[in-house]
This record gives sequence, structure tokens and C-alpha cells, in this order.
Amino acid sequence: MNTLGFSVVGFGTIAKTHMVALRTMPIIKSLPVMPVLASLVTRRPEQVGAQAAQIGFTHVTSSMEEALQQAGTDVVSICTPNALHAEQVRMAMKHNKAIYCEKPVTESAQATEALLEEVPPQYPQQLAFVYRYHPAVLRIRAWLQEGIIGDVLQCKMAYMRSGYLNENRPYSWRLSDTLSGGGAITDIGVHALDLVRLWFGEFAHIDGRTETFIPNRLKTAGSEERVDVHVDDWAVMNFRMEEGVRGLVEVSRIAYGADAFRIDIVGTKGSITCDLERDKKPTLHLLNGSMQATPEPDSLYLLPDEKATMGIFQDCHFGALHHFILRLSGDERWSDLAPTLADGYAVERWVDYVIQSSLAK
Repeated sequence: MNTLGFSVVGFGTIAKTHMVALRTMPIIKSLPVMPVLASLVTRRPEQVGAQAAQIGFTHVTSSMEEALQQAGTDVVSICTPNALHAEQVRMAMKHNKAIYCEKPVTESAQATEALLEEVPPQYPQQLAFVYRYHPAVLRIRAWLQEGIIGDVLQCKMAYMRSGYLNENRPYSWRLSDTLSGGGAITDIGVHALDLVRLWFGEFAHIDGRTETFIPNRLKTAGSEERVDVHVDDWAVMNFRMEEGVRGLVEVSRIAYGADAFRIDIVGTKGSITCDLERDKKPTLHLLNGSMQATPEPDSLYLLPDEKATMGIFQDCHFGALHHFILRLSGDERWSDLAPTLADGYAVERWVDYVIQSSLAK
């Protein structure tokens, strides 16, 4: 069987999530090619080298250029701070490697727009908008296409995380406006806006506001020195779609005790509700009280089945990488589902608009 070599850039939580998906995929699915781990690119090759070897990497280095010059790399998985993505995408293209890039594309819409001018439309790539592969999201998409709740009137989302409420949580790159570009709106808001686009088409307009409730953080763990924070803890966005759907997205990284990714979609015949943190199947509410049969999309094939599930978060990454591997192998099924760098820019430009609007107020 032919192999497909992945070099992973980064060794944080998301990088390890990619590794778990790639290592388990041949156990769970029959694949046209065998995914293998080629090089690991990390700032700490000496410290993590032994662990990387246990995971299955054949080469560990601190240099992405060196990794791409090694035999056996076909794909680069980019799992680094947002401000590093553009340079790493360009380097991958220089070496003619397929690109799997974590979201957002870069730290700003301006940088993403400049990068896209250099990426040919048909270049092998995928952006990790992994919630597109959430089983409830796939089902909602199929139900909307079927017209089960009639004409959609509004959609409300609340993506609530809590990990940043503690003011003694140390500063990190995710709290840096230069490395991340934004806070909750950039980190998790892009996921929510991407789902709105997936279901309802293009945005006509978005307005909103961001707030930074915890203005400074410990510089490092155990330090008494504090540094200013210039990214948001919370944001709200009101949107209007070109097809007329209206709605609201709220995102937070300080919603202690309220972690959820709630979806409420209202149509002329009923509604769909769901919490993506907990539900694999949405709940359907119809005005006529009927128990209508709902379609099961064939794209659910991309995910582990119930006996092989690794949890919703890991399963979404699994489905996204599974789809990418199939696409690289020439399988064109569900091609309209695959997120691209251009899909990233389509929401990042609105995120930047809301950030800049808030700064001007």
C-alpha cells in the first residue's frame, strides 16, 4: 500500500490531537493510502525526541526546512501560533507539500488575504474547521437542505468556554494580539461563523463588539510581574446573510460553569436545537407536532462509529483528517464540505471588522 507521510509542525494539544487521529485511522477505517508520521518539528527536539519516536515519528527537528527536505513527507500539518502560519504555508508550497492548516489561517485578515494571492486555487490544502465534521452539524446541514423546518428565519449560537476566567492564568501566545490576532472571537468565533456560512451561504453584514474583562495576566507561572492583555475575553456578533437569515453569535472564554456550544435555528415550520459539546444528534421541534423522519447524511461515514468513538472533539478532528486523506487520494465525495484557506478568509475579514469597530468605540 502507498504511504502518505505527515510532518507535524508543533507539539501542543492540537498537534497531538492530529497525531492521535492519524495513528488510529488505519485501525478504524479502510484507507486508500497508509498515513505515516514522518518528521516532527518542535522547539524542543532534545526534550521530546524519545516521546516522538514512541509516537512513530522517524525524524525530529527544530527546523521546518530540514523536515521538508527529508524523504517521506507528503503533507505538512501546521499546528503553531497563528502568526507563524503564513510563513509555514509558503514554505510547504515551496517544497510542493500538501497543506493541512489549523485555524485561523493567520493572525489577521490582511495577512490571510496576502497569503491567498500566492496559493493557487487547486493547491492541495485544507483548513481545520473541524466542526464541519461534527455529527450534529452534518445532520443539521442535511435537515436544512431537506427543508424540514421550512424557510430559516434566524440562527443563534453561543460558544462558551471558561478557561480564562482565572486572572492568575499565565500569559501565553493565545493572549498575544501579535501572535494570535484576537481572543475568543479569533480562537472560537471563527468556528461559529464558519458553521453559519456552511448552512446559510454568504454574510451580507456583521456588526458586533468585543470586551477584555481581565486586562492583565501573570507574565509566567509563579511570577509576580503582570503584563497587559490586548485581546478579547468575550464577543457578540449580529449577522445578516445574503439570503435573509438573521442571527447572533456570542463567544466567551470566561463563561465559568456554562461551557457549551449551543445552536438554535428557527424556521417557518419549526426549529432545530443542539449543544455541540454534548449532542451528536440535534433535536427537531415541528409546529405540527409530527415526528418526521430525518435523513442521515452519508458523510457520517467520515467519522468513527459508536463503538470506536474517541469523544466528540477527537472525532471531529478524525473526520476532517480522514476527509483530507481521501481527497488527496482522488476521492471527490463531499467536496463541498471540505474547508479551504479561502473559507478561513471569508470569516476572518468579518472578525477583524468587529475587532477594529470595537477598538474605535
